[in-house]
Amino acid sequence: MEKLKQIIAKIKSVKNIEIIIGLVIIAVMIIIYSNVSEKKAESDISDGGGAALTANLESRLADILGEIEGAGEVKVMITYADTGDKVTASTTNTHTTTTNGSTSSSTTTTTTSSPILSGSDVVILEEKMPEIKGVIVVAEGAGDMKVKLKLMQATATVLGINANSIQIFTRRAV
Repeated sequence: MEKLKQIIAKIKSVKNIEIIIGLVIIAVMIIIYSNVSEKKAESDISDGGGAALTANLESRLADILGEIEGAGEVKVMITYADTGDKVTASTTNTHTTTTNGSTSSSTTTTTTSSPILSGSDVVILEEKMPEIKGVIVVAEGAGDMKVKLKLMQATATVLGINANSIQIFTRRAV
């Protein structure tokens, strides 16, 4: 008890102790805030990543299709058959038990698989893109059959899908 009183007395004798304590508290708050905001950014990427990825893909495709001669302004919409898939890292444990009775023996094998965690998050090895169901392209120059064919070929090539899944429409005059 006496040592505690001596330590408190030494701390009180330090000049500007209030400022030092205030700085320590601010530093702790900054560390906590940065960890919380980093976790939020990671969850935003993993939760809304699909929507952001779709918007980015549509935007990039519209930009490149707009560069085709005669296409004019282009808008693209992509629909998906599923939400994609994430391959997680996991460990597999196999346990074999053999029981010998007086007249028979039996063997039981138990296999368990558990995900590998990094902190509280599951480790993701691979994120597979969702399957594309269809694409709509709306372009000013789509009335011209040559332009329409170029738009369809470019879209099928970029997305790696069959041309039957692509519809090209002429943009209305504004």
